[in-house]
Amino acid sequence: MLSFTKIFRSKSILKDKRIAIIGAANSAFDEENGNYIDDFDYVIRLNKAPYSLTENKSKFIGTKMDILIHSFYENNDSGGGVIDFNLYKKLGLRYLINPHNNFNGLKTHLNYFKRNFYTESTYLLSKKEYKNLIRGFGKKIPTVGYIGLYIALNSGAKEVFITGFTFFRTPYAQDYRDHLIDMKANQKHIYKQGLHDPELELKKFIQQIKKVKADRKIIMDKALQNILKKEL
Repeated sequence: MLSFTKIFRSKSILKDKRIAIIGAANSAFDEENGNYIDDFDYVIRLNKAPYSLTENKSKFIGTKMDILIHSFYENNDSGGGVIDFNLYKKLGLRYLINPHNNFNGLKTHLNYFKRNFYTESTYLLSKKEYKNLIRGFGKKIPTVGYIGLYIALNSGAKEVFITGFTFFRTPYAQDYRDHLIDMKANQKHIYKQGLHDPELELKKFIQQIKKVKADRKIIMDKALQNILKKEL
């Protein structure tokens, strides 16, 4: 673990770059943005996303994957799915990030190394960045999706494109978590877990958007734009 774990320094890696971040909501399939997404300097995806990058979906969400933010829980129901570097290499992955630099995050990271024999580098956020992003969450834990948005918006990137994020106001896209594609089932799942607060995350996201400097370009899909119009 000590040999193959590094710190992901977003402000040095992503500064002044063009970034696309694709979430798991069905809104990512409202428009054919595949070529547009693949043209960005860095494309960020989440958890089980690599298993959804099939040929028939590429015209909507592209095929590029430079950064994968993964919970390091390898179960399929509520975790990030199996970590498969053989697949990731084919997709051009550069950084696999465990976003939780706390006790539980480090524990899941250690358990990953107990289960696997990969010798590829894995990444954690710095303690300082993690402390900043969880400020105001109290006992709730930010989702992998929110953390991805936080990283993108606070990296100093000159342009960020956001799609597939609706803060659980629309269903998951197909082939991501099909057993939770029903909205009521997903809401029950979130309540049962008791870990996340989508409404708090939306509020925090709006705060982050307002903080982005004027010289930084933020582009959002129509579904997210409509959500923000109702909130602002």
